[in-house]
Amino acid sequence: MENKTLPGAPGHPVARARNYFIAVCALFALGTALSLVEDIHRIRRDRYLLAASTGRVLFQTIVATRSWNAGHGGVYVPVTETVRPNPYLIVPDRDVRTTAGKELTKVNPAYMTRLVGEILKNDGYIVHITSLKTLRPGNEPTEWERAALEKFDKGSLSANAVIGPPGSRIFYYMEPLKTEASCLSCHGQQGYRVGDIRGGISVAFPYAPYEESIAAAVRKAVVLHILFFGILLAILIFFGRKVVNLIENLQKAQREIRTLEGILPMCSHCKKIRKEGAAPNDPAGWVPVDAYITDRSEALVSHGICPECFEMYYTDKGGPGAG
Repeated sequence: MENKTLPGAPGHPVARARNYFIAVCALFALGTALSLVEDIHRIRRDRYLLAASTGRVLFQTIVATRSWNAGHGGVYVPVTETVRPNPYLIVPDRDVRTTAGKELTKVNPAYMTRLVGEILKNDGYIVHITSLKTLRPGNEPTEWERAALEKFDKGSLSANAVIGPPGSRIFYYMEPLKTEASCLSCHGQQGYRVGDIRGGISVAFPYAPYEESIAAAVRKAVVLHILFFGILLAILIFFGRKVVNLIENLQKAQREIRTLEGILPMCSHCKKIRKEGAAPNDPAGWVPVDAYITDRSEALVSHGICPECFEMYYTDKGGPGAG
């Protein structure tokens, strides 16, 4: 029996093909969305790692400067309004006077760290030397620094975090300081020994430039993913329509074939075929075979003469005048 399912019905092959096409588009949309989410995560991770690398470089630079200072047993600099004698440095030769009468004071690694930090502060970088046991009140750790120092005592090698509300967040990086022999002149009285972790240096700077970089990279990623999905969707629609049209044409051809393969009421004398639904006694309901086929298929009918008819009607043996 002929399938009477309408093209828009759920069970129709065209409807199924459209559903498959929608499912494929949905899968590609999901894949594009997941790719975008992964790209955004990667962008944020990379910028965070870049900030951590910046903090590490600053820390290592400060440590190298401190090592140079400690290697010389401290350095003498002129006493000025900004560089005053360090009251926490208790050594007999802290202050000296040159033969020319110029007053000098010794700057140890910790004091030099604070002086360098004052310079970096003008560029937005904050350098803070701190410890769980401080000599100088200004070196007291913040809540985050205290937590980091406690982790250092348990073996952690570094700490970093982004703190603050969006738009004004600060990136913090911190590593521990180990006690060296040159440190004992000031910190030996606190009970430290060579190799002990006696504190750390934190480096803080605005995270806004990194957030701006993240926002720009995310916008670019969104545009590229939308463009990619748009092109892919256009390709899918183009070929999807071709597939749907092909299925529709195939269904039409199958319907025509089923029509031609059915039981046809044919006149036994003139070979005309009665159209479907026509009354047997209606002369207009009977059509020639070639007209019936042409109306119901794309086939074209040509006319010729079979050998038997040719013999019967167009030769002396079987023609009208034969005999």
